[in-house]
Amino acid sequence: MNTITLESFLDKTAALSVVLDRFVEEQRVVASAVRARNWLDLEESLKRSYATAEMATVAEQERVAAWETLVTDLGLPSDSSVFRVSLALPLAARSPLTDAYRSLRLSAMRARIENGALDSFVGTAESTLARTIEELFPGRKGRVYGKSGKTRAVGSDALVLDAAF
Repeated sequence: MNTITLESFLDKTAALSVVLDRFVEEQRVVASAVRARNWLDLEESLKRSYATAEMATVAEQERVAAWETLVTDLGLPSDSSVFRVSLALPLAARSPLTDAYRSLRLSAMRARIENGALDSFVGTAESTLARTIEELFPGRKGRVYGKSGKTRAVGSDALVLDAAF
């Protein structure tokens, strides 16, 4: 077994974990900007978040390539699991592989949870605002019909909401 191949995979996995943890931090900044309704900070934090997401994509591609090289080097099928690969490694090399895999899974889980929380908050806020506007201004959404049953033009007055709304 080529230890350089294993070390390369472990390095790529650790790098991806670091990028995912950084992405989680960026998502938290996005969430705090949304909650504070600070739109300038939101724009800047979204730019940083997108850049970090791109870094995560590149890191994942590098990790997958290193995984494929490791699996090929061990002479295993390309769809081998981490467990199967660890069994093909010497006993001393198994623990670093499973530790790296566990760390990566935790980082990915944190990123998924943070994204879910932000999505849920934004979705709930948007839904609440849309229902409130529909209740207060029923003519603002959808078609409005007159007494004759024909579509009636709705006034095109702008609707301005206070930031605290």
